[in-house]
Amino acid sequence: MGIKTGMKMYSSQLSPFASRCRMAVYAKDLEVEFLDMPDPDLEEEFSRLAPMHKVPLLVDGDVIVPESETICEYLEDKGLGVSLRPKDAASIARMRALCRIGDLYVMEPMGELFSQINPAGRDAKLVAREMAELQKAMGWLEAYLTGGEHAVGNSLTLADCELVPILFFFDQIGPMFGHVNPLGDYPKAEAYYKGIAKEPAAAKVLAELDSALRRMMAG
Repeated sequence: MGIKTGMKMYSSQLSPFASRCRMAVYAKDLEVEFLDMPDPDLEEEFSRLAPMHKVPLLVDGDVIVPESETICEYLEDKGLGVSLRPKDAASIARMRALCRIGDLYVMEPMGELFSQINPAGRDAKLVAREMAELQKAMGWLEAYLTGGEHAVGNSLTLADCELVPILFFFDQIGPMFGHVNPLGDYPKAEAYYKGIAKEPAAAKVLAELDSALRRMMAG
């Protein structure tokens, strides 16, 4: 039995942003009701609660929390479950830097590339430009990782919740564009990705992402 919260979260199994929040929930062993979107039966309520119409969206009684980073920080500020923030200022800064690199520099070009996975409608110039941006961003991420089993220190932090879904998609999207082993060019990121997968919360999110991606590709 997890920690009862009474919370619910509008989610999507394939969303890296929603996956980030689910990993934090799993790591904290919280009981949160996940509402998988899109769902026509939930659309009216979701549209009322979420003017940006984006997942994830956390509902905690009368408190509505949008955006994955804000949701993860909210769970921390509530003091629920094990803390996913390091104890010292330097480690917290490192955690936040990794999250920012992931959000601002890795996810943006990767999102553009994800829209180009169908070769039939692929824009070669856009792919070349965004792939160059993605590789540059991955180089920055590589510079800040240590190659250890956790992004910061020796235990799970919010940086791991951020990076696990991102590296899943980076590893999966590469072969779609002719890069057979995309993580091979980033040895610290590759070692980290293999190590963090041993964490139960990470393993659960990775399994969910893999299942959802397979369903999408089959469809």
